[in-house]
Formats: sequence, structure tokens, C-alpha cells
Amino acid sequence: MFAFSLIPQVPVDATWRSIGLVWRTCVREVALVEQRASIPPGVPALHDEAAYVHLLEVICGLDSPMAGETEVMHQFKIFAASLPPDQSMFRDLCQSLLTDARQVRSQHLVSLGSRTYGSAVRRLVRESQRIAIVGTGMLAAEVVPFVTATHIVDIWGRRESFDTGSASASYRRFDAELSADERTTVVIAAPVESRIVRGVAQRYRNIDLLIDLRAEGAQDPPPPVAPIVTLAAVFASAAETSRAVDACVAAARDEICLRARAYATRAKLNPSGWHDLCA
Repeated sequence: MFAFSLIPQVPVDATWRSIGLVWRTCVREVALVEQRASIPPGVPALHDEAAYVHLLEVICGLDSPMAGETEVMHQFKIFAASLPPDQSMFRDLCQSLLTDARQVRSQHLVSLGSRTYGSAVRRLVRESQRIAIVGTGMLAAEVVPFVTATHIVDIWGRRESFDTGSASASYRRFDAELSADERTTVVIAAPVESRIVRGVAQRYRNIDLLIDLRAEGAQDPPPPVAPIVTLAAVFASAAETSRAVDACVAAARDEICLRARAYATRAKLNPSGWHDLCA
């Protein structure tokens, strides 16, 4: 059978990596663990259908503060594609989850409007002329297309080069020189240390806002160079609390439970059993 537990805001250490596969999103780390592996004492775990339900809810964006957001599903696709060939059981699980997630979203979550990190950031930066994005990973890539049409965009990172995907966006290494006067919003879109953010902020003379999209923001507060919008506040500002949205989310959860039951019934036909999941 499957088992997994959610460890919020706790980095997965070498012990976890040695006994399972780790999927990391912007706000959580999930370890997929085989049934015979030893789960560390004191770690809460979900099993069987409950494990499948929780994973499917996460992938559909229902476990996110902004219900129905789409970035987490993209992140799971990347994770599933990265699994080695010898992890056939986990690969089959991931494909089943993605198939179910697409169907749940198409049936129940298409009417929630734009529910992405990029759209949430765009609503917050309208008063600025320039956007400084710290990070070059998936979260930064999610944000960039939403602001390049209306702002000057600087993307900061450690790489030697980076394709910004837009003529109005420039890539700069953390050690690059810049002195900008435009009204600027700094967006932390990667798990970088606050000292790195401070160094980037020093290149801008007129910072309107600092948006911190790190889950680690509470443990490593960003530099107080401007009013700060936390990850939780970004979700709150984007959330549309309406009966229609609540009804769609409730219907999606009901559908997820049905699909988990169907998967559990199918898996029981396998004499070797499921692998476990530890999240």
C-alpha cells in the first residue's frame, strides 16, 4: 500500500534522500518512500487512499493557499519526467496522478480564473516601472511572462547566461553592476538567502515593494528595503472567495476521493502491493 506524510517548511535531509524520492515545490517537500523503508519516528504519515487523495489535491492546487493554482501541477510534471527508469512503480503512480489531475481540473477547476503566481504578482506591481526578479528557476519562469509586457525586467541569478525569453527582460549575474532610478519592485522567486537579496536591492534607488515568494521567508526574513509582501499575502490578495469557487473546489475534492478509491482498488490486484509514499 501507499503511505506518505507532509513535512511543511522542513528541508529534506540526507536521511530522507537515502530512503526515498523527494519532490520539492515552492511551499512543501514530499518524500515518496517504498513500503519496506523505515519512516523516521514521529513523522505523521498518510496511507493507502488517503495518500493518493492528498497527493492529487496538492497537484490540483487544492492544498495551496490560492486554491486551484496551476504552477504546482507543472512542477509535478517536471518531477515525474525526472524519475529514473528503474522506478517503474513510482513512474506508474505519477502518470496516474497526472491523468487524474488533468481530468479533475478540466471538470471542476477551469472556472476559477487566473490562479498563478505570475498573475498574482502582476496585480501587485502595477505602480512600479521596473521589476527585479531574484532567481532563474521554475517560479521565476512563471512570473516573467506576466510582467515583461508592462515593465522593464531584470532577472538576477548565478548562471553564466540565461535565456529570458523576452526582449524586454535582461539577465544579470549577482555580481553585475547596475544603478537604476525607476520605481522598482523586487520579487524573490527562488530559495536564496536574504543577504543575496540585499545585494540585488542595492542596485535600485527607488524600491516600491519587495515580494517574497519563498516558503523560507519566515525563517530568513527579507531585508527591510521596502514594504514587504509575503507568500501568504500574495495568495490572500489573489484569492477570490465566492460561492462559485467554493462549490468548484468542493466538487473537485469529491472527484478526487472517487479517483483515489478507483486507484486503490486497482492497485490491490497487484500481488506485490503498492510502494509507500512519504511526503
